[in-house]
Amino acid sequence: MTDYRSHVTFDQAFTVRQCERIVALGDALQVDTAELSGVEVPDDGLRRSRVAWIERSADTDWMFQKLWALVLRANATWNFDITGFDEDLQYTVYDEPGAFYTWHQDGLTGDVVTRKIAVVVQLSEPADYRGGDLELFDTVADWDGEDLDGWRLRTRAQGTATAFPAFEYHQVTPLEVGVRKSLVVWIGGPPFR
Repeated sequence: MTDYRSHVTFDQAFTVRQCERIVALGDALQVDTAELSGVEVPDDGLRRSRVAWIERSADTDWMFQKLWALVLRANATWNFDITGFDEDLQYTVYDEPGAFYTWHQDGLTGDVVTRKIAVVVQLSEPADYRGGDLELFDTVADWDGEDLDGWRLRTRAQGTATAFPAFEYHQVTPLEVGVRKSLVVWIGGPPFR
């Protein structure tokens, strides 16, 4: 039996040109204040960012196909019973100092009980912002400074995709300066039993 892995990271999963294409698509959409599942009024104490939703279409099908291939590779780690995309892709923008998303899970209970795997694709260049780091709870709790710094550098690289079970606690640290853009994807399946 192998040790459990909380995440799988794919370096350069998307090219710079593909990231720019996704950003152009996302920026052309109505980007609104992000809400939390089941919460009508956004709670600035939990999350401060903006989002738009990218639907599957002839223009975006390439993204869904590429993401599905990554998910299948990542899921070889966990072997979850997955069925596919139950939701549109979330284009997320952190564009003001202090923008963040506190520790949270993307699935397991409530309206998101069928989410099995989350994928975060880094769309911005690392030099475009400071702060705004994606962190998984176990990386922060268990890794020493050098390993954690290395992981942060890796996940900040433009085009990097990080996949993890939707029940893993994760956060985006407060943005200090600049703009961070990402694509967030959820893959569904029957609820865990």
